[in-house]
Amino acid sequence: MSGRTISDIIIDAHSLDEDRSALFRRVSVDAVLGHDATTALLIDDFERRGLSIWDKSKVLLTNDHFAPPATAERADISNKFLGWARGLDMPNLMLDKGICHQLLVEHRLCQPGGLIVGADSHTIMAGAVNTCATGMGATDILFTLATGTTWLRLPPTIAVRFTGALPPESGGRDVVLELLRVLGEGGAQYRSLEFHDETSTRLPQDDRFAISNMAVEIGAKFGVFAADEVTEAHCRDRDGLGPGEPLLGTPVRPDADAGYERVIELDLTDLTARVAKPWSPGNVVPVAELEPTEITSAFLGSCASGRLADIRDAAEEVAGKRVHPNVRFVVIPASVEVFKQALRAGYVEVLTEAGAQFNHSSCGACGGIDKGVLGAADVCVSSSNRNFRGRMGHWDSRTYLASPRTVARAALRGAITPDLYREAQ
Repeated sequence: MSGRTISDIIIDAHSLDEDRSALFRRVSVDAVLGHDATTALLIDDFERRGLSIWDKSKVLLTNDHFAPPATAERADISNKFLGWARGLDMPNLMLDKGICHQLLVEHRLCQPGGLIVGADSHTIMAGAVNTCATGMGATDILFTLATGTTWLRLPPTIAVRFTGALPPESGGRDVVLELLRVLGEGGAQYRSLEFHDETSTRLPQDDRFAISNMAVEIGAKFGVFAADEVTEAHCRDRDGLGPGEPLLGTPVRPDADAGYERVIELDLTDLTARVAKPWSPGNVVPVAELEPTEITSAFLGSCASGRLADIRDAAEEVAGKRVHPNVRFVVIPASVEVFKQALRAGYVEVLTEAGAQFNHSSCGACGGIDKGVLGAADVCVSSSNRNFRGRMGHWDSRTYLASPRTVARAALRGAITPDLYREAQ
């Protein structure tokens, strides 16, 4: 019998069943994540059944979809959610602080070796810190809020080994878009994607967040990185731990003889910029092979790529230049904390001087909610995670998914062109 993968080990550690061979396993969870749009859907049932939260300290709630609300209807949804959370005196209610997935990985609730569920598919992003995290529907989250447990089917695991050294002009977004090109949308359906960073320079933490975030676009149940020195450094810095203090979580690596359904090796040495064309995150080609495409909108942000390193990359590209007059360049940091870091670093000033406009940290533009909704004729290059028809606005609008660096270069050019990188060299 082969050894255990990371998700096997974490699920075993949280299992409440004596029979470890059962198809479905009942497990305890370390945290539950919820936001205004989906948590509001379960409030009536929660109150009608007279339920209570199993452990308020392990629930993180935020208003990120309607922050602030753009319509009266959304204001009513937001007020319902906030009234419920305030009425329960929830200690981790983070109002107007940013996108829930970013707030989760900024929080001590998210630890290596943990098991987390959330009322949103991109909860999977927490896998970048060696956590098994997954999104669930409102009914499932209702049960978990009341019991602290859920059911999981042990997923088969696909190991992805990153080797070589990532070129300076490429980033985590290009890595995960290349993986989408290889596997396709849904190519890891109910699999655990287990990422092993064997590169010579190691992928930075922000790149890892971008990769785990979009693992769900490949259909993955989990998108978890094997714990290493990058994981430990991130957790120590975030949690304020000294060199001799133990981590709050338990880093997990697979058994030496772990059994994988498939092993994929991606040599990142020659990885160039990638872009996903409408209308699928899996419709990926190298930027150098894309037909010239004029754009009207550029979006930098979302839980996928709205972190400090992303804003830094964009600022480096636009410094001393001007955004094309036909382009609206919208920047939405993933959290207020990220925005403050970008302010201190001077990136906000650089970007605004170039013509970019900043909006409050929220899911607005990514989900076609507000703060940059696309019209029928709009063509957008975006660092968000989905480009389905109508995702960012009108059904006829078109969205190209790319890295923050590519978004910034296209914003300056007014188009995505095959020579976007060649001319800058």
